Amino acid sequence: MKINPVTVTLKNNVTITIRAAIKTDAEDLLEAGWRYLQESPYLISTVNEFNFTKQQEQAWIRSLNESDNSLLLVAIYNNRIIGTLQLSGESRSKIRHNALLGIAVRRQWQEVGLGTALIRTAVGWAKAKGILKNIWLNVHATNGLAIALYKKMGFTEAGYQKNYIRDPGGRQIDNLLMGLFLE
Repeated sequence: MKINPVTVTLKNNVTITIRAAIKTDAEDLLEAGWRYLQESPYLISTVNEFNFTKQQEQAWIRSLNESDNSLLLVAIYNNRIIGTLQLSGESRSKIRHNALLGIAVRRQWQEVGLGTALIRTAVGWAKAKGILKNIWLNVHATNGLAIALYKKMGFTEAGYQKNYIRDPGGRQIDNLLMGLFLE
């Protein structure tokens, strides 16, 4: 088992489970991904670009589960995925102590502590494994709620990429690189 399931009671007094994704989560992960894209302007992909098959999703889950420096977490409530967190560890030997974090939480589950719980679980796993020393993430520089969460969890600003993101209306947005240093 990649990580033991964790039960968390959120600020809204709802208890959820956070666990590693498994192959049979593929369809639910695809559905959750489609919903995230519908609900958030802050994701890099668009709905039209999100066209993975169940088999591709299963292969992605398997690749993360087989990697000793990667993790895919799902947050579950009433047998539905309400949030996900991916730590994608680098494969090359000189940089395999680094991972890129991606997180998505369904809109109705935001601001109740789910993001905090997912990040805390992932960071705890990374510290216990001892392989990862740095966790990086990219965030729209205009996404104040996410930036506040990341800072609360110990991430610091590492740099900006000017005009890196172009929204559907043509507006250019800076990308903020943030890092959490585990040593």
